[in-house]
Amino acid sequence: MNTLNYISFAVSPLLIIVFVLYLKYKFSIKNFSNIRNAIILGAISVILLVIANYLIDLRWDGNYKNMRRMVFFVFIGIAFSSELAKFIPLKFLFYKLKNFSGPLEGVIYSIFISLGYTMVASVLYAFEIVGSTDKFHNFTLFLFTLPFANLVFAISMGFFVGIAKMRKNTFIDCATGLFVATFFHGLYYFGFITSDIRLLIFVAIGFTVIGITFLVKSVSLKLEERK
Repeated sequence: MNTLNYISFAVSPLLIIVFVLYLKYKFSIKNFSNIRNAIILGAISVILLVIANYLIDLRWDGNYKNMRRMVFFVFIGIAFSSELAKFIPLKFLFYKLKNFSGPLEGVIYSIFISLGYTMVASVLYAFEIVGSTDKFHNFTLFLFTLPFANLVFAISMGFFVGIAKMRKNTFIDCATGLFVATFFHGLYYFGFITSDIRLLIFVAIGFTVIGITFLVKSVSLKLEERK
């Protein structure tokens, strides 16, 4: 493994520090216990990804040459297991907090859960503990972009779970958040594992637009709530 791959492990911790400092100085937040718990639970959530990968490898012995197997591996073994693992603490722990009132809180907690996840997942991918045993093209780029891509998945999931907090029927919004995050995660990983440059470019542009849109909408809903 080259030096750049080792350096990529620092991206998630640096993003955590940046976001914590922003919350501290922008909103004068002093108690970060919930943020700390979100990061820890995000790191622990990687266990589900490891289990899913182990079970699929046990069944197919790492042979994903068949397109159906590859799609199942990417969208279920990687994407769904990862996003379900992050969804569980967001929905069943942080969702119940008194200060969790809408999309903005959903996005914030989801981001820190996701960064805790990528902090560990990056290492597991790098040492081939999870993911495809065949190193795909631009593996170093994958490791560097993994935390940023997961921020988009987190914003998407957090937005819909936060919307659910504002409605009576929560199942549809929560399910939508999980589905959207899983679909985006699957597209991202599929682009790298197939070395489809056009798909990766499309995904990068789309993720940027979607992430900004959901983030702006979350902030606007929060401002409307305060009026």
